[in-house]
Amino acid sequence: MKRALFVILLGLAAPLSHALDQVSPCATVDACIALIPEKDVPSYSNGEADEAVKAQLRAFGREALVPLAKLSAHPNSNKRQLADTLIADIKDIRQSDFELVHQVIRNNVKLDGSGGWAYRLLGRMGGDQAAAFLVSELLREGKGGNQIVFALVTIGQPAIPHLLNAIACKKNCNPESYGGFNEVFEKLHDREILDQPSALQLLAMVKNNAIHPDMRKLALGWVGYITAESAPVEAELIRMVKASPDLSEHVLTSLKVLKSPYAADLLVAKLAQGEGLYREWILRDIGHLGHTAKHVGAEVEHYLNAEDWNTRAATARTLGFIGYEKAAPRLQTMLRNDQDWLQVHAAIQALHWLQHKPALDDLNHVATSHWYPLVRQFAAISAKRLAADKPPLQKDAEPYYTHRAKNCSAEQFAIVAEPEQVKIYDREFKGLSQFTYKHPWCADKEAAEADEYLTEFCASPESLVQPNVAAKVGDSWLTGTNNGEWGGEMMAFYKDGAHELILNENIEDIYSYGSTAYATTGLAHLGMNNGMLYRATEIAKGFAVEPIYRLPGAPMTSWKINPQEILINTYSGPVIFNPATGLRTPDGCEVSSNVES
Repeated sequence: MKRALFVILLGLAAPLSHALDQVSPCATVDACIALIPEKDVPSYSNGEADEAVKAQLRAFGREALVPLAKLSAHPNSNKRQLADTLIADIKDIRQSDFELVHQVIRNNVKLDGSGGWAYRLLGRMGGDQAAAFLVSELLREGKGGNQIVFALVTIGQPAIPHLLNAIACKKNCNPESYGGFNEVFEKLHDREILDQPSALQLLAMVKNNAIHPDMRKLALGWVGYITAESAPVEAELIRMVKASPDLSEHVLTSLKVLKSPYAADLLVAKLAQGEGLYREWILRDIGHLGHTAKHVGAEVEHYLNAEDWNTRAATARTLGFIGYEKAAPRLQTMLRNDQDWLQVHAAIQALHWLQHKPALDDLNHVATSHWYPLVRQFAAISAKRLAADKPPLQKDAEPYYTHRAKNCSAEQFAIVAEPEQVKIYDREFKGLSQFTYKHPWCADKEAAEADEYLTEFCASPESLVQPNVAAKVGDSWLTGTNNGEWGGEMMAFYKDGAHELILNENIEDIYSYGSTAYATTGLAHLGMNNGMLYRATEIAKGFAVEPIYRLPGAPMTSWKINPQEILINTYSGPVIFNPATGLRTPDGCEVSSNVES
């Protein structure tokens, strides 16, 4: 039996050896390099070769460094870029290899303008030479989002003195060249790499009049990221900003990182200075301070009265995150908002963060009665967790933008055509020429003349707009344009020939109901997926326009499914609008979300 097994294994030996030869097509580094094809590849390519060849070159490790480094000057882009990719994978790199890796990067910059992947190698190598060179390269690049940032963060604390040395610039300093430094400091903070002596040194640089004023301002924003003991640094930053209020914008970043109560004071003062998305960002930053910002709660609560719906929702979340319990009764009333599901969602979240159990009955009511399944689901889970004293879900605001309806299609609904007497579409994508108008940007002649680009645009044929859709409303026509990220508008054309802008939104469609119209609007772009339904009502002079419902997402298409009802097919699923009863989701629609009970 043993003899037979030996014979079988002996018979397998030759094929097995042959298979191994196939796996390893080259025995030496030079032989493997010779198998890399010479071909032109795009600048973003990592280089191309047989996978077995690449695997073998990786297996050689540091032994392949010198031969691959020579390829970094090769005229062929494929050989050069594959060499760079493979060099970056070498694990057993040593600080004595610095000059060789340095030369590889210089060759890459000379031939392609970018240092390539080899920066990663310097990050693993570490040491003063690598750190100093990487900082100089970050200055040369003048921006973040690259392998240099990754390498410096990999080096960690030993890289900080070299960053400080570069910041201590005295003459001919260009702050714009330091675009990648903030990202490095921020990522060091994320990795909890702190250095109190360096933080104090950075603070001392701020007071050094010999250093360029712009560099001192940058240092004010970065010192918080590396501060290990916050009290002395925070106190000095507050003293500085009180003595020189013009420094508040620069100090604010560090105070936010240190979660200073004074950061909340500076932020809440900015709320009155802007609106829209700017105000939402400020509220988000206040919320991130947590309970340390609780003392500005009354000032934040004021923005629950904001005209802008997004500001109200952001305010509700912020009040919950900072733990301002006095706002709970007002937040509880927001649960009865049928028009904006996002405000209801935010109020649920805030009440849970406040652990406000008197809201349980209202939460359970929302969980069974709200028109939007996503809100019902979130209310039910939040009520259950609040009753059981479990912590709240979803501190950040983003998750509800990612939901999608399941088992739900708009294709099942019939299309009821609208007569051309009340609705005209641009079916050939040439625009409705009978409603041509000058772009609204050109309405303010003084502003247009002050802007060279705007002056040129307004004098060109491109400034003449031909809308995509028009609807007859009373004695007037309302028209809509949708230019995606470039915006759109709804215009009113009156019977006397006059026209005016009545809404700045991307208009998907307009539906006429006598003297009232409903416009589906919104934008899905990058991380955004926002939709709104507006009502335009004819009045004595023009139209009164107001938002009446937030849609689940931006509308893709819409149509009438019967004389009264409109099917709105959003990027998050379809909804049905009836002017008499509001919004509802079609039967059978389920909502997918990441919320767990």
